[in-house]
Amino acid sequence: MDRLIYLFGALLMSGGIVVLLGITPEVMTQDIMSLLSRQRSLKYLVAKAQGKVRRSRLQQAVMNVRSALTATHSENKFSLLISISLIGICAGFLLAALLQNLLLIPVFSGICVVLPYAYVNMLLANYNRRISEELETALSIITTNYVSNDDIIYAVEQSIDYINPPVQQAFRKFLTQTKLINSNVKLAIEQLKGEINNEVFHEWCDSLIECQDNVTLKKTLQPITARLSDIRIVNAELRNMLMSPRREHIMMVFILLANYPILYFINADWFSVLFDTIFGQVVNCIVAVVVIVTVILAYKYTQPIQYKR
Repeated sequence: MDRLIYLFGALLMSGGIVVLLGITPEVMTQDIMSLLSRQRSLKYLVAKAQGKVRRSRLQQAVMNVRSALTATHSENKFSLLISISLIGICAGFLLAALLQNLLLIPVFSGICVVLPYAYVNMLLANYNRRISEELETALSIITTNYVSNDDIIYAVEQSIDYINPPVQQAFRKFLTQTKLINSNVKLAIEQLKGEINNEVFHEWCDSLIECQDNVTLKKTLQPITARLSDIRIVNAELRNMLMSPRREHIMMVFILLANYPILYFINADWFSVLFDTIFGQVVNCIVAVVVIVTVILAYKYTQPIQYKR
């Protein structure tokens, strides 16, 4: 009971400090980004431009998160995720202190830092899957119309109402570019290519650019669009194959964690040894690390396949 009182008091104190200092998610994000992108010397900037300087892992992780949020049109969540990570570090510290196991501080804090990053990866994976599914329909319709009339602008106009967001916005920009800004179709297709991050779509755009010089190459567009269907079918089969190993992994983690309350009811002395001695605390730390590593690896090796040229 005393531990809970101390924990509650620490949370209230931390909240009071945040309120008094006027710390907001935006302020924390600006401070962190200023540390990651502090002013550099001219020599450093030249070396970076020449590709001789690499970003640190922390900088690369933050940039990956920001790029993923930008791709999913969720840039406003970046400050919130940074704040959640910082709060998670404090929560991990307090939870480890509550369990009186200082070895768990880096483990719990690491979990809380990784969770927002994992959320962004899941968000990006779902977004890419939606993009791929919509591209399958959109490219098939546009390609069919283009093959019949040899005019890509007319083909997009005839197909735009049958395309759903967010792919529809990209093709609307293409129509605006070709009709109101610049009649250079190749340039418009090149800009369209940068709107969607999908390898099959990029290959389709490259082939479409070649078709502007040689219309007989339009026959190469249909096989490219068919790859999206092939990728979807393979991913569906792969998802079914990996469902059983994923379920077994979740079950094993649940059984491992369920041993703690079972041990408490079976033999309180053993439970006390596990939590109150240095040997038991080391064992708990190893268990936590193993669970985290296996969860990360299970997530990594059950991702859908991506087409690479």
